[in-house]
Amino acid sequence: MCRAEAREHAQAREHAAAEHSAGGEPRRAGIRLVAESDEGEVVGHTFYRVERREASVITLRAAVVSMEQPAVDPAGARSGVGAALVEAVREVGRRAGCRRLVASVWEFNAAARPFYEAIGMRPMQVRMDQPL
Repeated sequence: MCRAEAREHAQAREHAAAEHSAGGEPRRAGIRLVAESDEGEVVGHTFYRVERREASVITLRAAVVSMEQPAVDPAGARSGVGAALVEAVREVGRRAGCRRLVASVWEFNAAARPFYEAIGMRPMQVRMDQPL
């Protein structure tokens, strides 16, 4: 499947899903967005959630759409499936009145960063970590 065909044929279906932390504890619910081939096979997915933040002394009121854990079947890599999923999340955000799309990428996942940069995302924060 070429890049243009993947965008045209990736059908996004939303499924409610619960996310879990590394310890298996339930976290905030997200929505799973699935890309399917013309044959109905799942070729990729991502989770998203619309987050609304009230204004405070140090922040402005905002609504953002957060994308998490995008994944594409290796056979479909570089075919436009990932970009189609991102565009579907962007559209959800636009409809919900969001002005930003945000995503987190683990430091060890250096292979994913070029994808995020190719779709126009830029780093905005570095989160530091230390074992106790």
